Amino acid sequence: MRSRDLYLSMVGIDDTVLAKAYRYSEGKKVVKFHKRLSFVACICFALLATATAAAAIHHFWGRGMSGALKSSDVQQQTLTEQGQAIVYPELADYSSYQVTDQGITIAPDTVVADDKFAYVSFKVSGFSISDKEEPGVDVDYYLGDEKDSESSWVSGSSYFYDGIIIDDNGMGVYEDGSPLEQDGFIGHYLDENGDLEYVIQIQAVDGLNTIPGNTLHVEFSSLGIYPGKAEYEAQVKGNWSFELQLPTTSNAQTITVNKDVPESNFTITTIDISPVSITVNYKVNGKVEASEDGTGIPEFTGFVMKDGTRLPYVGNGGSSGFTDDTEEYAVCASCFDRVIDISEIKSLLLWPTDCGGVDKVEVEIQ
Repeated sequence: MRSRDLYLSMVGIDDTVLAKAYRYSEGKKVVKFHKRLSFVACICFALLATATAAAAIHHFWGRGMSGALKSSDVQQQTLTEQGQAIVYPELADYSSYQVTDQGITIAPDTVVADDKFAYVSFKVSGFSISDKEEPGVDVDYYLGDEKDSESSWVSGSSYFYDGIIIDDNGMGVYEDGSPLEQDGFIGHYLDENGDLEYVIQIQAVDGLNTIPGNTLHVEFSSLGIYPGKAEYEAQVKGNWSFELQLPTTSNAQTITVNKDVPESNFTITTIDISPVSITVNYKVNGKVEASEDGTGIPEFTGFVMKDGTRLPYVGNGGSSGFTDDTEEYAVCASCFDRVIDISEIKSLLLWPTDCGGVDKVEVEIQ
């Protein structure tokens, strides 16, 4: 049993959470002029039409990214227009990013990134699985152009999006809010067109590399399935390789906090936060109780918003550790499972230690 399956089996199901799936469709209207316009009028109209068309573009992140990084329609539009997200199907040269081998086409769909983390989704078309099969791939990814260099190393995870998200109560539900099925297989991997989406989450390694403007190399070498709970079984081998320029905009900001974390010997000095991740910077004020299960450093888990909404399960993977051998300072970096409006945050929710057996605590930041 893989860790994701284990987690979903533990969090349970909340049958009271129901929502309707949002589907966006856009109608297009073609206007034909039968009278010849003057040259100047044609130029003016062309400029107006271009501006109007640009303003009307609807940036849809795709099923995989929308599931991995929950976001409102407005948030998707804003981050894309600001340059923190790239929607590849909108690009004029999108066809050059589509790679077909063995009758299977893989193409990047959406990239969202900041200073430390990046989310990348790919659409996979032409690979057939049944509704009860779990797809898998053999994939390698690295940063920069020197694959064997330490500067290429990243921390990361990747998976085929299965239609399951974690709700605000920490429960596994389908993307439309409906409860998980109980027939032994819960994944909804295929979209309405029979396509799959593969999601990669990466974190830059401090001191070795950075995310903004860097090149992410992704190399798929096979696609297959996980039969039952057995090991991955390759079914189609090929070569689907990509070089993706990551966004240069992060929308990150630093907030000075200087407040103690209750039930710990840590003070939050500052936080570095973007709409998709946070780094909490600590000063250590006393002895740290580490164990086999953790470092003893407080662990970020969520937020309390200014309107009183509690979002206790926003943290979606990351790292923590001391900044040097003196262990006088520490950091906890975490990406989010959704896009966050920084201006609406009131407090951080943290575990006072990452060793377990404690209740969440709250630290107000603004």
